[in-house]
Amino acid sequence: MDKFIVKDIEFIGHCGITEEERISGQRLSADIEVLLDFSKASISDRLEDTVNYVDLCNTLVSIGMKERYNLLETLAERVCGELLKSYNISEIILRIRKCSVLVDSIRGYFEVEIRRKRE
Repeated sequence: MDKFIVKDIEFIGHCGITEEERISGQRLSADIEVLLDFSKASISDRLEDTVNYVDLCNTLVSIGMKERYNLLETLAERVCGELLKSYNISEIILRIRKCSVLVDSIRGYFEVEIRRKRE
């Protein structure tokens, strides 16, 4: 199986346990790894024979910006479900992170990673 990867897709999402996080929003970032068969596209050299990764990223951003979630886990599950439903992909690995963490001892970020396969 072939794979394409898109890293650091950024958007303002409304995700968090506190009401303030869900109302004001915060910067989130995502990485997508998508598994699919490139063989037809590599022969035809046509976008129609693969997945348009710009459309895929726009779908992720749209879902991430329009809804409010308590958990990153819920957002990740919703994104994966929609991408598997809407695009001809076999499997997706999605990482979503909060870029700004309001915990003094954490200098990095919070991140969830999920892997889902087409049934």
